[in-house]
Amino acid sequence: MELPRVHELLRIIRPEMTLASNRSPVSYSDVFFGEWEMDKMQHFMEHTHLPISIAITTAYLLMVKFGPQMMANCKAPDLQHALVAWNLALCAYSGISFCLLLPYIMQSYYKGGIIGTLCYNDDFYTNPVSGYVAWLFAMSKGPELIDTVFLIVRKRPVIFMHWYHHSVTFLAGQIFFTEFVPWARYVIIENLFVHTIIYFALRAFGVKTPLWIPKAITCIQNGSLQITQFASAFYLAGHMFYFHLTEGLDNCNNKVDRMWMGCGVLATYIYLFAEYFHNAYIKKQSPTKRKATIDTSAEASDAKKLE
Repeated sequence: MELPRVHELLRIIRPEMTLASNRSPVSYSDVFFGEWEMDKMQHFMEHTHLPISIAITTAYLLMVKFGPQMMANCKAPDLQHALVAWNLALCAYSGISFCLLLPYIMQSYYKGGIIGTLCYNDDFYTNPVSGYVAWLFAMSKGPELIDTVFLIVRKRPVIFMHWYHHSVTFLAGQIFFTEFVPWARYVIIENLFVHTIIYFALRAFGVKTPLWIPKAITCIQNGSLQITQFASAFYLAGHMFYFHLTEGLDNCNNKVDRMWMGCGVLATYIYLFAEYFHNAYIKKQSPTKRKATIDTSAEASDAKKLE
């Protein structure tokens, strides 16, 4: 029996997705370097990129499963400088994207208020700057999978929170980006802000710090900012449900079922990040375990990405 095609599986997840098209294929270079057109980008995401994204996710999970075994008898290379360069590159990208996107989000808020930014897209996705930066954000979740490559090659543990967060954020972003959810603009801008913090680049240099320094920074980055980001998404979703019930926003661009799905994923993120932070910095430990927590940067690096 013939296995279901990728597009047939996608119909189960997104029945409204327009998979049949007479348009000629759109390549990666067409979208990255060509003139910004939302229709062209949507065709690219749903026809060209999604099957590749599923293949990348499958390969990623296989790497997580078998990569440590393949490295078991190999000597871990010294990749500190490469890791620093990689983290700084991601931080620079996030900072630039944040600065480019923030004026458009503020403009939308001043024009439409909280309801306008949560419920209506205005020109956020069609604008060649904000639309391109938002799309590039979704695409950036692919390169962020390289974080796991660094962990495996350096023979560091890859905990469940790390690979679950990376794989789910990447694949969900590729599948659902073309639904053009209005309130996603807040998720994007918060995530970009979190990723501009360069603490992990400094840790890659092997900088030794007292316990209170990584605890405070991790509280801000992995605790306060990350969990606040997830909690704020719940708050926004709650606002949308309230608006639907009380204001009768029938023409709202958000889909209630998708908001429920997103909140379900966010709930798992909150639990995993909170559990990690509690075990690493709040739970009482012996002096030996406390020192091991500081000297081992692998688990700390697991929580640096949002998405």
